[in-house]
Amino acid sequence: MSARYRPPSAPESPPSEMAKYVHPVSARLLRAAPFLGYIPVFSIAIRSFHPNVVLAIFMQRLFEKGLADGLMRLSIQPMLTGRYGLTGAMYQRLSTLYTLGWALNAFITVMADTFALFGYTKRWYCVVSAVGGSVFALLYGLLPAKELSAKPAAAFMFLAALFMSNIDVFAVALYSEQIRRRPAAGPALVSWMWGTALMGMMISSVIQGPLSDNGLTHFGVYITAGILLLSGLLFVFNLFGERPNRAARLEDAMVEFLQHIKSVNGDSTAGSPPSPSKPDGHLTIDSRAEEGEDDDDEQDTTATDAQGFVRPRMDTYLCGAVEMNRDAILRNWRMALFCLILTLGVIANALVNILGTQWDIMYACIVVAVVVCVSSFFTLPLAIAKAVVFMYFNSIFYLNLPGVLNTFYVATPSCLPGGPHFSYTFYNAINGILGNIAGIGGTMLFTHLFPNYSYRLVMGLSAVLLPAASMFDVVILKRWNLAIGIPDHAMYIFGDAIIYEVCNMLLNMPMMMLMCRIAPRGSESMVFALLASIYHLGTSTSSAIGYLLMETIWPVVTQGTCDYSNAPWLVITGHIVTPVFIFPLAYVLLPSVRISDYIDHTGRKVMEVALPETRTKAAEEPTATKTRRNS
Repeated sequence: MSARYRPPSAPESPPSEMAKYVHPVSARLLRAAPFLGYIPVFSIAIRSFHPNVVLAIFMQRLFEKGLADGLMRLSIQPMLTGRYGLTGAMYQRLSTLYTLGWALNAFITVMADTFALFGYTKRWYCVVSAVGGSVFALLYGLLPAKELSAKPAAAFMFLAALFMSNIDVFAVALYSEQIRRRPAAGPALVSWMWGTALMGMMISSVIQGPLSDNGLTHFGVYITAGILLLSGLLFVFNLFGERPNRAARLEDAMVEFLQHIKSVNGDSTAGSPPSPSKPDGHLTIDSRAEEGEDDDDEQDTTATDAQGFVRPRMDTYLCGAVEMNRDAILRNWRMALFCLILTLGVIANALVNILGTQWDIMYACIVVAVVVCVSSFFTLPLAIAKAVVFMYFNSIFYLNLPGVLNTFYVATPSCLPGGPHFSYTFYNAINGILGNIAGIGGTMLFTHLFPNYSYRLVMGLSAVLLPAASMFDVVILKRWNLAIGIPDHAMYIFGDAIIYEVCNMLLNMPMMMLMCRIAPRGSESMVFALLASIYHLGTSTSSAIGYLLMETIWPVVTQGTCDYSNAPWLVITGHIVTPVFIFPLAYVLLPSVRISDYIDHTGRKVMEVALPETRTKAAEEPTATKTRRNS
């Protein structure tokens, strides 16, 4: 092995020591503005990562994931039930198209990981997605206000969500690469991501609520279209600092090779002189090899090749505009096949929701669930397959019931005498402000208390708390709160709006961290697309199940003289009984490791291997030259 990269003789350091690292650029920033070091969560992220990355995450999560997505989601109910005049059941059925749009990007990311566009696997795909999402969001807002526009509107929602999800999953893949370099600061970066997104959602609720109350919901959709178009600038100027495809693929391959050498020959240097490498669990630069090495990159890579390292193969097409990562697709062809199966399942569900009967929807849900779960164990690494199945059923077991609860809370006095009669301004503001403040509290709770606990414990605890939070909905539906003198507004504020959001955040963040850990190198986009697709497919399936229950067993009337007498049974079944099954699933399907542990794609705890950043930059030009020669 080259003298430049040596495995350290000391064992892996604890996360507390690894977190003491400060990025050089961040160190200069903190010296100039020391108050930044006292901001919770941000202080950890800014010390461990380049300020440009932290800023880019803030911009993308605040505006695209938070504000734009929030405005679109909050527009669905007033657009479908108010502007287009649909019933609660049909609103629940068609609203799932937006969720399905977020589940369709799995195969697109396979293509992006395989075919780099103009030297990058994510950057220019995000630019195209920003333009496409803006166009379809605008079309969704411009449709005439009549019932015949409902299904075309659902189709445009679906396509706008598809492009928005592309931006989101590619951005998350870029975050994953950063977390690989500094895993000890991973919980802080994930908290920063979610915290800024929640801030954007709070802003969207303040904007969309008054617009909906005044019949101007479509103006919020126009704002979304503008935000999506402008978000493309983050990627045009590469503020995320995505590395060129050739350099990134070579580094990923070299790290995997060195990690393999380290695991196989870790004990072979037991009697050798001490290595000058740092005792932090990394493969670091030997200081003796630093002198006079400005022109020896060729010798170093040759020495590494002599140890059996095989360079990744890349082919170029269209005068270099497209690069094909042949090794990535060949190595992960099973995962790519699963992405294709998943994409076909999402398309089938979308078509059935628009064109099929209620029984078609039921059959489609059953077939897609069986095919997705069975095929995952044949096509994915076991750890990823288990995480995918858990995420799918985790989303299903908490039934999505917007056609019941959303319509109940905002029902007018003529429809539901004696009901809560919330305005959209109050309902959206409470969910968007207090709920997301509670969500931010959940991110801080996760960052400071839960990294040293196992995935199983955190997910199991959240699963127990979700039914408790949903009891408040049952109390309001049965009007028991009025019998004991508690107003609807107060009961809603201190119940579902706060407790549920904390629990929901504790459910989401561990899964995000798990996928950051087990994503195979070079396939981060693919893995995160699987996570996002499975989550949203499960959510849409839960909405479909709720729709079927509303149409068959417990019907609810949401127009004319409303009847919500069956609503408590829907909530008890979908929000209290079924979420309990999340607890045993967590212990069966999730790895028994701590959230802060460094694990590989099989779910096993491993020692960390990282290439120095200075050598990463220095390797880019020789990498491109050598790879072109081999292609």
